[in-house]
Amino acid sequence: MFFFLVYITKHQVVITPDQEDIEHYFEVLERYNTGTASPEEVVFVERYMELLEHRAPVPQDFALRKDDIGKEIKNQLFNAINQETTRPVIHRVHFLRRYWLAAASVSLFIGLGGYIAYHNQQNTPQIVQQAPLDVLPGKTGAILTLSNGTQLLLDSLGNGVVATQAGANVSIQNGALAYDVNGKDAVSNTVTTPKGRLFEVVLSDGTRVWLNAASSLTYPVAFKGNERIVSITGEAYFEVAADVKRPFKVKVNEETEVLVLGTSFNINAYYDESQVSTTLVNGAVKVQNGANGKVLKAGQQANIVVGSRDVVVTAANIDEVVAWKNGSFAFNGADIQVVMRQLARWYNIDVTYDGIPEGTFSGEIDRSLTLDQVLKGLAKTRIHYKIEKGNKVVIQP
Repeated sequence: MFFFLVYITKHQVVITPDQEDIEHYFEVLERYNTGTASPEEVVFVERYMELLEHRAPVPQDFALRKDDIGKEIKNQLFNAINQETTRPVIHRVHFLRRYWLAAASVSLFIGLGGYIAYHNQQNTPQIVQQAPLDVLPGKTGAILTLSNGTQLLLDSLGNGVVATQAGANVSIQNGALAYDVNGKDAVSNTVTTPKGRLFEVVLSDGTRVWLNAASSLTYPVAFKGNERIVSITGEAYFEVAADVKRPFKVKVNEETEVLVLGTSFNINAYYDESQVSTTLVNGAVKVQNGANGKVLKAGQQANIVVGSRDVVVTAANIDEVVAWKNGSFAFNGADIQVVMRQLARWYNIDVTYDGIPEGTFSGEIDRSLTLDQVLKGLAKTRIHYKIEKGNKVVIQP
């Protein structure tokens, strides 16, 4: 489990790093606070106090070795400190992924995070003590709606055939819903993930679809004709089986669809988001919005603002986009409302606001953490909240 989040406001940076990584630095800071630090450690801490206001990037030509993190990063930090020059305060914090990025970025954030945790011991905002809303994280599960309207809860079903549709067996195989290729009629099924659930579906052509929480996928049991057409709500990640004779189409709404031959991509089309985003991991897709269409290259994202006909293509942060599929929340300059919308879907909570805190978040949160653990982590970044009955979280200014 991990929680690493950087919160940036106009005047300050607050960092909540993973406790396992910074244990060494808390020990150094404790010795500094009690007057038992070595001369080398005193220089280390006091130089970082200065770097809070004026710092330059440390060299990025060395790799992080987690098994020797304390000694290795400490030595590199001392070398980097000697090379620092005075520069204006930076306003951009690089996105971090667990332990495997360049040690320069990780070490700088760990050092700063350790100092801030120490420096703010007497200035931490007071959070109203209340019983934790300890909601467990989401899990694998979904509802399958058959062509005749019958609904099957898939959460607790083991491997084996769960239904027969148009002559084809529908089965659970290693936690995923799968269809055989014997279907005769193009009847449709729908898989729906409520809040707090995710699920994988293997379509009859071999295409694999992962559904995020609060999403749905509607598809034919067997693909007939010259096209393979499915529709989604919410968010889904596709690995489309190649078939040049039968293009694959994903319909998002009446105006927007994604045309595919064989590729991997992510679509985010939640009703409560301000835009529909299609991100291409590899292959090629065309995003069509009414009469306007754009072809994406790997690493690009097409954004369509709700109510607009324009398709805007930008470079994508693939790791951030598909983090949900890989077991984490990932943010890069996200405001509190973006963060809380993702948490609300995964933990099945309602979020309201007494005020909107300034600032943005960058970093990752493990999706296996409980809600209480996540909220306590957010509180360390100076986000205030209160808990009300009915799984309701109120964000306060």
